[in-house]
Amino acid sequence: MYFDGITILKIKELVNNKYSIYAHVKDECNESLEAHIDFCIKYFFRIMEHKGLYSVFEKMEKEFLDGFSQEAVSLFREMLLNTFVLHDMGKVNPYFQKSRLGNNLKIREADRYKNSHHSMLSSVIYIDYYFAVVKAFKGKERDVLLDFMMMNAYVISRHHGQLTSFEEFKEKFKADGEGEKLLDVDDGQKELFEYTYTRKINITISTIIKIFNKIDRNINKNKDISVYRYIYERFMLSMLVACDFYATSEFMDGVEIKDIGVINNIEEFYSTYKEGEIYKVIREYEEERYGKQKEFSKITDINVLRTEMFLDTEKSLEKNIDSDIFYLEAPTGSGKSNAATNLSFKLMEKDKSKNKIFYVYPFNTLVEQNINILKKVFEKEKDILNKIAVINSIDPIKLDEKVYKNEDEKVQLEYYKKALLNRQFLNYPMVLTTHVTLFKYFFGVSKEDVFPVHQLANSIIVLDEVQSYKNLIWGEIITFLTCFAKLLNIKFIIMSATMPDLNKLTLSMGNTVRLVDDRDKYFKNPIFKNRVEVDYALLNSEDIFEDLYIHVKEKGLLHKKILVEFINKNSAYEFYNKLKDDEEILCQIELMTGDDNISERDRILEKVKTSEEIILVATQVIEAGVDIDMDIGYKNISLLDSEEQFLGRINRSCKKPGCIVYFFKLDEATTIYREDIRNNKDITLNHEFTRGILIEKDFDKFYDVVIERLKNITGGVNRLNIENFFQDEVGKLNFREVDKRMQLISDNRKEISVYLSSDLVKREGEKIYGEEVWEKYKELLSDTNMEYAEKRVKLSKVRSDMNNFIYKIKWNENFTYNDRIGELYYIEDGDKYFKDGKLDKEKFISGIGDFI
Repeated sequence: MYFDGITILKIKELVNNKYSIYAHVKDECNESLEAHIDFCIKYFFRIMEHKGLYSVFEKMEKEFLDGFSQEAVSLFREMLLNTFVLHDMGKVNPYFQKSRLGNNLKIREADRYKNSHHSMLSSVIYIDYYFAVVKAFKGKERDVLLDFMMMNAYVISRHHGQLTSFEEFKEKFKADGEGEKLLDVDDGQKELFEYTYTRKINITISTIIKIFNKIDRNINKNKDISVYRYIYERFMLSMLVACDFYATSEFMDGVEIKDIGVINNIEEFYSTYKEGEIYKVIREYEEERYGKQKEFSKITDINVLRTEMFLDTEKSLEKNIDSDIFYLEAPTGSGKSNAATNLSFKLMEKDKSKNKIFYVYPFNTLVEQNINILKKVFEKEKDILNKIAVINSIDPIKLDEKVYKNEDEKVQLEYYKKALLNRQFLNYPMVLTTHVTLFKYFFGVSKEDVFPVHQLANSIIVLDEVQSYKNLIWGEIITFLTCFAKLLNIKFIIMSATMPDLNKLTLSMGNTVRLVDDRDKYFKNPIFKNRVEVDYALLNSEDIFEDLYIHVKEKGLLHKKILVEFINKNSAYEFYNKLKDDEEILCQIELMTGDDNISERDRILEKVKTSEEIILVATQVIEAGVDIDMDIGYKNISLLDSEEQFLGRINRSCKKPGCIVYFFKLDEATTIYREDIRNNKDITLNHEFTRGILIEKDFDKFYDVVIERLKNITGGVNRLNIENFFQDEVGKLNFREVDKRMQLISDNRKEISVYLSSDLVKREGEKIYGEEVWEKYKELLSDTNMEYAEKRVKLSKVRSDMNNFIYKIKWNENFTYNDRIGELYYIEDGDKYFKDGKLDKEKFISGIGDFI
């Protein structure tokens, strides 16, 4: 085994037995430091075993220690393991024992420093212990081992705080903000450990600074190694925090975590999926027809092409099973989501090292849409549904109703605590979440962001529409994904209808494959290519608002389903109101924007799906993945990707003749997509070049232009230079700057959240009363007797209900509100801001302020 023969340091040999050193105190019960570390090591090996992480550390060794002696490799493993053993050794600090735990060791000398730190002292103890060993090595082996010694020490120092930067870690050994040394080993603070710690501290601050300076000089210019060091730190901190939390919870709360949420048998999921009618039809087709037909241009049944795509991609995946990143590019409506589900199961079936699946989407609405699909697939298998969790800012912490309703207070409280820990550490076999949430795990600096990183190892991550975010960091994104895949043994499936060749931007060449070998088979097929006619006549209008209104009104009289998309919210509201005021228009008219709460959005989409004639006015929220099938579309031109996404909402079934989309320009895309290369006018529908690409579906030609421009920008002498970023920020472990750079959504607008209390009926028919939800929220917040875990779980449920009433608005210091909790403002008469069940924007603006 990986740690066979590796020395595990013994706490009892490091602590002076004259003193009782505590790790935690609860009521009258004291937990010794030794007992706490024993718990930590128990959980370390449990996670390693359940998640199969030994192979991950072997991958790390291959990247960092290739060609090293067995002695150097063994020391790497020993330092790694004992990071977990020594992470709390600083609790030998007598002032910490007295001030934090009420354990007076009667070592008066320590009182004069008022230094209650333990994490930094733990780091010093760790460095002191291993420096004497590491310095015996020579050359590159010594340099690399010194680097890992300091990286492990940094992890120890941050196990109760945020990730900052390696430079800030170095500065902590120099001076704090007062100009006083935080931990001066040279200068008299030895009383913090010399009585209670059995070893003499020999390391000096000056030596530690020299080690830092040596590491700075030796930072490898290899971009892969820079990223691998970054990933190693996040991974190690995630493991340490998990072990520490689990161990602490077991003592403080009596909660033992035995299941960390892995898929031990994919057949449990896959066999149920295979029982579905669609899957059975696909396999019948495979047996009877697949591979026997070469020409598909005359095919009129879209399901034939969907089946071919399903089987083509499966065959390609099996042939390239060793790849790390799989690109799935296929037209909208071709069944990408179903194919991706099959591919993720197939990957897990073929690769036994994988034990968790993540499905990641651009928006919460798509998360909800896809969890509903999975609920239908596994509706008869409640045990499987209990293993699937939605992790976002909206959904409550997942509870098993059988346990949750147990009337035994002790059982219920223990369950609350487990539910909270499961949420924090992603202890679910299958997770649905958003890009923003996943990117927090990859790049965020808070403890909550780092908690789940170890759960990403040995997983399959399906990314939907990854190109939809901030193309100025596409190069950084694919470079990081490539390195995460390689180091943490992750398989990525990246799917889209408009797939840029991200490999042209990466600084780290990965093992990638395009699953659709013959894209023309699908994109050029008349079923997809010609399912929607495109008309640009309205782009020549001199009074587009009026001309558009007349045009839509005429089409509305034809008993059709019509979709009108604006890129400016105010334009959408104005156009919607103009249609609503026209008594000659008899069909239903709906408006959907980012202002709508969840229930309102669900209500609208349900009405659109069930209506034979309707006009839906919307903003960009309608584009990516929303499952509606309209007859006629109108769209304000913006980015080519958006135009193609919009076309996917028209004639989605490919069964309706005469479907058409009219493009117009009322608002400039440059005001909405300021930092997006794709908004340059010469590559939008203003130009014949781009119109030809949209018709012919030759998106590679478009992205060749986009990527070339991105390379020019990110290769220049400016703040966006990608090589400088990986050398100066990633290479030097500046976690805050990396987090800032990798933000998917940049939004510096001042905004506040308002809670419009009203009574509403959710789509499921459930009545929900805004005032009751608010009062429940206040009651929970003010309950000081409730256990923390129970409160967090209950608050997550209430906050989920609260999302039905919360709206983001631009800051307006003059509006009147009835109550306030933090930055959330409560307005009791929210009903008055609605008209015919729809938010009245004009009344809202005059009474409160404008929306974001």
